[in-house]
Amino acid sequence: MALSGLKTFLQNECPGLFAILADCRDRVAPRYAEPELALVPTLAEPGEAAFDVGANTGMYSYWLLRCAAGVTAFEPNPKLAALLRRRFKARIAEGRMAVQAAAVSNAAGETQLYIQEGYEALASVAAEGHGGGTAVTVPLVRLDDFQDRTVGFIKIDVEGHEVAAVEGGLGLIARDRPTLLIEAEERHHAGSIAALRGHLEPLDYRGFYLQGGALRPLDGFDMALLQNRAALNEAGTHRLPGQTYINNFIFVARQPVLDRLGRQVPLT
Repeated sequence: MALSGLKTFLQNECPGLFAILADCRDRVAPRYAEPELALVPTLAEPGEAAFDVGANTGMYSYWLLRCAAGVTAFEPNPKLAALLRRRFKARIAEGRMAVQAAAVSNAAGETQLYIQEGYEALASVAAEGHGGGTAVTVPLVRLDDFQDRTVGFIKIDVEGHEVAAVEGGLGLIARDRPTLLIEAEERHHAGSIAALRGHLEPLDYRGFYLQGGALRPLDGFDMALLQNRAALNEAGTHRLPGQTYINNFIFVARQPVLDRLGRQVPLT
């Protein structure tokens, strides 16, 4: 059985075992996963809440629970939302975490989520995003409707719907100026990076990306070079060995966060 198939089997048939294995995986993830994960303790604020938008199985939530005052995880896939509730049952009971089984957008309501078997992490509210899949009706919510606490950090990974997610949270973003970690790819949503900058830079945000262990200004991002589809495997799920493909962007409006980042990684 392929690893993706085994993962899906454990999620669906053995969620308790998967939750235990996920804790083991996530404990060491900063050593092997996307490099931005290792920056979470620097980006998050200990006395403020964090949002994990597109939480999937909870890797970012796992670490945010260790460095934020509380976590709200947004996950529209009903099976994954149920898995998150089981995995983080104790934290939910303590009031330190909440799971919203909903997609985040710029309007409340309902939408179709398209899920491909074996590629649940690529589930999208846009059928064209990843070649369709099984359609499931899910709720739509706006981040602006979750302003009961000060939010210091928001991670967004929503497979091409990131611009709408930010648009639905501009009130909260203007109020709290949280640090944002956003996955954005032109192959999923053409013009997404420019649109994000258009929304955030007027709010005094500065955009960065990680390359070669250094934090670089978004002004120097070369789309053709750094988001070349040929750098990914056939399914588009992983970077090929020796290739560069950058799709995570950090937007910072708070000077103390920039100061902390500068002490951890070079700012070029």
